[in-house]
Amino acid sequence: MKNRVVLLSLVGLALVALASCTFVMNLSPVASFTALPALGTTPLNVSLNATASNDPDGTIASYLWDFGDGQTASLSIFPFPHQFTVQSISETFTIVLTVTDDQGATDTAVRSVTVNP
Repeated sequence: MKNRVVLLSLVGLALVALASCTFVMNLSPVASFTALPALGTTPLNVSLNATASNDPDGTIASYLWDFGDGQTASLSIFPFPHQFTVQSISETFTIVLTVTDDQGATDTAVRSVTVNP
């Protein structure tokens, strides 16, 4: 009987401890951006804008850009320009934006820009 009372007391304490805990699940951020114009001749100045990116339960802590032309940046002031150039043939560049929220979750958005000579 004594063991049963101790066991029930321990179970009761565990339930009280769990009831006082708050479990918070981090929602992932949403990466979104525009790249305009998406088509043009070299040198093509493209305006990039990620103001539509958001985090439903916090803030976006960082923006990492890969422009697909060997250049990267960590820019968070929008819009900003990036210049694409080609030599003698048309080329399509894939721009990748990765956003990271204040709890470490990430999301990625992709757009393409085609540059003609």
